[in-house]
Amino acid sequence: MYTINLVQEKDIDNLSGIFSKSFSLANKEKPWDVSHSKEYLLYWLKKQPDMFFGAFNNEGVAIGAMVVNIKPWRTGVRCSDGVIFVGIEYQKQGIAKSLFKKVISEAIYKYNTTGFEAVTFAGKEFPLTWYQKIGINPDEHAVLIKGNCEDILNKLS
Repeated sequence: MYTINLVQEKDIDNLSGIFSKSFSLANKEKPWDVSHSKEYLLYWLKKQPDMFFGAFNNEGVAIGAMVVNIKPWRTGVRCSDGVIFVGIEYQKQGIAKSLFKKVISEAIYKYNTTGFEAVTFAGKEFPLTWYQKIGINPDEHAVLIKGNCEDILNKLS
């Protein structure tokens, strides 16, 4: 059994370990250490604390979380960016689905959101197939771009 509540700063250390392990196993070529995981989750806690929800076991220990950014857009307010993760031993128990339902419900209620967008792993069946089952599909009109800031600056000079 678990409950869904807002994440607090006291939960970040535990969630950092879960995030690090979950994302490192999901993409072994791009592992996350606990230190960077903590920095990333603290960033989210400061940026959007009202949309950072955790799943907690019966002892009140965090076992997973989801957070999204709320962003105005030309077509309405949307849930943007964000992250969802659940401890390996707690996966496939409906926890991610419950977190997603809570976050999307709160986003609609508080911000009147109309859309959701995020980035997921390329070249992997999961989690894209899970997202597609709940109505989230690749955008045919957009592509993720990225670059090294030093390289960009040099090429702009």
